[in-house]
Amino acid sequence: MLVIHIDTDNIKKSSRKNQECFLILLMNLQGLDVLIDGYNLEMPSGTGIKTYTISLIHALKLLGANVSVLFSKSTSNNAVLDEVLFFETQAQEKTSRLNLLKTTARNLLLFSREAKIINFTDKVIIPDASLQKVLNLVEAYNSNNCYTAAKIRYRILGHTTTVKPPKQVNIWHKTYPLIPINIQGAGNDVVTIHDLIPLKLPYTTLDDKRLFYKTIKSVVNKNKVIITVSETSKRDILEFYDVDPDKIHVTYQAVNQNCVNLPQEKLSFFLKRYNLEPQKYILFIGAIEPKKNVGRLINAYAAMDTDLQLVIVGKKAWLWEKEIKQIENAFGAEWTHRVKILDFVNNEALKYLYQGAFCFVFPSIYEGFGLPPLEAMGYGCPVITSKTSSLSEVCGDAALYVDPYDADDIQKNIEKLLNQPQLRNELINLGRERVKFFSLENYAKNLYQAYAKVI
Repeated sequence: MLVIHIDTDNIKKSSRKNQECFLILLMNLQGLDVLIDGYNLEMPSGTGIKTYTISLIHALKLLGANVSVLFSKSTSNNAVLDEVLFFETQAQEKTSRLNLLKTTARNLLLFSREAKIINFTDKVIIPDASLQKVLNLVEAYNSNNCYTAAKIRYRILGHTTTVKPPKQVNIWHKTYPLIPINIQGAGNDVVTIHDLIPLKLPYTTLDDKRLFYKTIKSVVNKNKVIITVSETSKRDILEFYDVDPDKIHVTYQAVNQNCVNLPQEKLSFFLKRYNLEPQKYILFIGAIEPKKNVGRLINAYAAMDTDLQLVIVGKKAWLWEKEIKQIENAFGAEWTHRVKILDFVNNEALKYLYQGAFCFVFPSIYEGFGLPPLEAMGYGCPVITSKTSSLSEVCGDAALYVDPYDADDIQKNIEKLLNQPQLRNELINLGRERVKFFSLENYAKNLYQAYAKVI
C-alpha cells in the first residue's frame, strides 16, 4: 500500500471542509480488511469506548476499508432466533462465589474459537439507532463467549486466546486493550489505549492493578502501532512503559458534527417529560463514581443561592451511594425538588438535555479524552470543566476551568457564568468552533497516518 505525500499549496484557498474531503479522497485503505472487536458495542448501555468504536467504523469506511466486527454473544443452532436475541440483555446474576463459579464454567463450556458470520436482517430491531446504522456498514462475526472466556484463561493460565475468523483479515484492531485475543491469520495488530486511569488514580477503580499493568505491557510490547486519544494519554503510556514514542499515534476522537438547533417549542415539549425548563438547570453527564467527582459538584451546588436545578445523568457505578448521599445531607428528604438523577438515557434524549441546559459542569478528576464536554459544546451548551489531565487539551479556550478538588472553585465558576451573560454567549460561540477540530474527516486523516505504519 502506497503512502501518498500531498502538497496542499493548490488547495489552500478552499474551505477547511473541502480540504478535508480532498485529502480523504487521496488517503484511502481500499481493499484493506479490518476486524474490530465488538466488546463495547454489544453492551446494552453506552460507554465512551462504544462511541469511539462507532466513530472508528465510520472513519474506516470513509477511507474505503472493508470492516468486520467480532461479537461474543452466546448463540444456538437456530439462525433466526440468534438474530432476534443477539442484543438481548441478560439478567445480572448475584455475585456470590457459587454463581461466579457457575458463570465461569458456563462461559468456558460455551466458548468457541471458530467465529461464524451473523447475517442481520431488517427484521432484527436494535434499540440503539446509531448501532443499527453501524451494523448496516459492516460484516458481523460472532464467536460464542470469546471475550469472557479469553479473560478467564488469561487470568488463570496467563495464555492469550486465538480466534479464527471466517475469512482472513489484514488488521485486528482492538478498541479495548484488555481483551487477550489474537486473530488467526491477521497480518498486523493495532490497539487503542484510551487511558491508564487504574494506574494514574488507583483508588478510583476496582481493577486488578497488577493484571491491568501486565496486560497493557504485553499489548505495548507486541503491537507495532498504538493509538491513543490525547497527548495526555500518550505521556501516561510513556511514563509507565518503556516504549518507542514513534509507535504511539494520537488521533483524538471524532465528535458528532450534525448538532442541530432544536426549535424552542420542541425543546420545551420534550423537557416536560423530566419536569425541566430550558436554561433552568445545570447539567452533568457521566458515570456516578469517584473519578467523575459528582460529590464535589453537589457540594458546590448546595452552597449556591440559585433557582436552577441540578440534573445528573449517568449510570450508578462503583461507590455511587457515597457520592449521592451528599444530596440528602445537603437538602434533606425534599432533595428531589432541587436535584434530578436520571439513569442512562439514549442519544436522542441527550441532545435535548444538552441544548436545554444553562451550562454543562464536568469536574472529573481525570480523563483520557473527555467526550461529554465536546458533545455539550456541539449543542451550544457552555462548559465548565477540570483543568486536569486531557480536558484542557481537548476543550482549548472554549471552557471555564476549575480545580476539581476545590468545591468552592466549582461554585465560583458556575456563579461567574450566571452573573455574566456575555461570557456565556462567548463560550457558546467558542465551543461550536472548537468542536469542528474533532470532525470525522480530521479523525480519518490521523487514523490513516497510524495505519500507514503497518500496511
